[in-house]
Amino acid sequence: MFRKVVVFICCVVLVSKTVTSQNVSVEGVWHPDTVQYAAPFSLGFWFVNTGNTPILDSLITANIVITPVNAAPQNWQILTFTQNIPQGVFAPGDSLFIYDLNTPLNGGPQLYQQAGDNLVVIWPSLVVPATVDTSITPLYVISEFTSIEDFPLNPLNDKASYIYDVYGRRIQNIQNLKSGTIYFVGGKKHIKL
Repeated sequence: MFRKVVVFICCVVLVSKTVTSQNVSVEGVWHPDTVQYAAPFSLGFWFVNTGNTPILDSLITANIVITPVNAAPQNWQILTFTQNIPQGVFAPGDSLFIYDLNTPLNGGPQLYQQAGDNLVVIWPSLVVPATVDTSITPLYVISEFTSIEDFPLNPLNDKASYIYDVYGRRIQNIQNLKSGTIYFVGGKKHIKL
């Protein structure tokens, strides 16, 4: 009985030493840490085969999401970019630099869902089965309007362009507010400087 247990343990050890894995990780992510809402966005990163066997595939797809912190994944707008794998072999330790993503990506509502704290989420996908790693890095998006002078007021008295104080009273003239007063325009909070 002891001999059977020893043989079984030896077989398990031998099999576990020869298990192959196909792993792809995202490394070397670089992008600005702060961007203007409508400004272009530059992004680059590496896909690295961190497994111990080559991946035989002709393409690898980069999936990219820029999402507000704590946003539900079903609301993500996923951007996909495809890169050729040279000679169709992604060998262990090889890397692919992904940088030409419509150089640079166009900003605005098609890229950023809202201003403030956001996350850049990147993960690869392949046709062949492989374990993939995900990269998550922070990004701060600055609102396109930073003061009332930048905000285009609608001359047609659109309710979204009305100015209100913290008590809900409509303000007729922004110049009558004292410095440091909090006011709201289109549901967004501002402070008069």
